[in-house]
Amino acid sequence: MNGSQGGAAAQAAWLSSCCNQSGSPPEPPEEPLAVQAAVLGVLSLLVLCGVLFLGGGLLLRAQGLTALLTREQRASRELEPGSASGEDGDDDDYS
Repeated sequence: MNGSQGGAAAQAAWLSSCCNQSGSPPEPPEEPLAVQAAVLGVLSLLVLCGVLFLGGGLLLRAQGLTALLTREQRASRELEPGSASGEDGDDDDYS
C-alpha cells in the first residue's frame, strides 16, 4: 500500500506542476502547429535537395573516374602488342 500511495503522490505532484489549475493539460494553440508543419516541410525539401545534389555530384565523379580508367586501359593496350591478342603471360594452367 505504501508503494502505491507514494506513486499516487508523485503522480499528483507531477500533474500539479505541469497542468493548469483545472487539472487538465493546456491545449496548444492551432497557429503554431501550422507554422511548425510549414517549417518542417521546408526543411524536408532542403534535406532532399541536398541529398540529390550530393548524390548527383558523386555520380558525376564516378562517371569521370570510369571514363579516365577506360582511357588509360585503352592506351596501355595500344602500347602493349601482346595484350591485344588476349594473352597476359600471367595465366597459370593448373590442370
